[in-house]
Amino acid sequence: MSADGKRTAPGFAEVFHPVPGHRTQYEVIDQITFAIRAGVFAPGDRLPSLDELSALLGVSRSVVIEAVRSLSMAGVIATQRGNRGGLTVATSNIPVALLGLTANKFDKLPDILEARRAVEVQLALLCAQRATPDDFDAMELSVLRLVESRDADRLERRHWDHLFHYQMARAARSEVLAYMQHQILERLTVVLESYFREDEDPLAVESLHRETLDCLRTGDPELIMRAVERHLAPLELLVQQPSPADTPSRK
Repeated sequence: MSADGKRTAPGFAEVFHPVPGHRTQYEVIDQITFAIRAGVFAPGDRLPSLDELSALLGVSRSVVIEAVRSLSMAGVIATQRGNRGGLTVATSNIPVALLGLTANKFDKLPDILEARRAVEVQLALLCAQRATPDDFDAMELSVLRLVESRDADRLERRHWDHLFHYQMARAARSEVLAYMQHQILERLTVVLESYFREDEDPLAVESLHRETLDCLRTGDPELIMRAVERHLAPLELLVQQPSPADTPSRK
């Protein structure tokens, strides 16, 4: 990426956008974590400088410093002083506690999943139309890494799971839909943390990602929509299950 925020690789025309006045520090954190989770910046990559981020985001340098401090304390970025210093991505695995600061406060899970279905289906269809061989190679690598991390910790598995979706969005080349997807994924991660930590079946997740990618390669809209429906079904079925409080007790 160039210093003015323009992407040099396939995907977003710009990563960073001016921040509205409300909750500015958290908006800065959100845009930086979005760029990291979407794979625009990988561990070891240098972020724009404080001054560059301030200009790109349209906020004061002090606001950027506060956001960077939060990200540094969470272990997401490393800061170094001196001529060779700057901001470096330390990890792609964003702690849930940090996501909770930035994610939109949509609490009704059925509404979140309904929005996710609309966004993911459209992104998948656009991806099939617009993806390049390099885009498909990137998604293939994410699926392979997901399989390799089957026995890894949940943060590692979640990274490769979500990166696949971010890469699909980048290949779709729709910045608005991609950012909507990011916000939905962050909120799901916060609301369903225990599910992703304890209940999700790694083998099923791998199979669903493989099927989705294979169908994207065909370019067949019907196959793609059915694959996305199956991909989203586990969480949607989870919501449909009655909670213990809703289940009548037997006398």
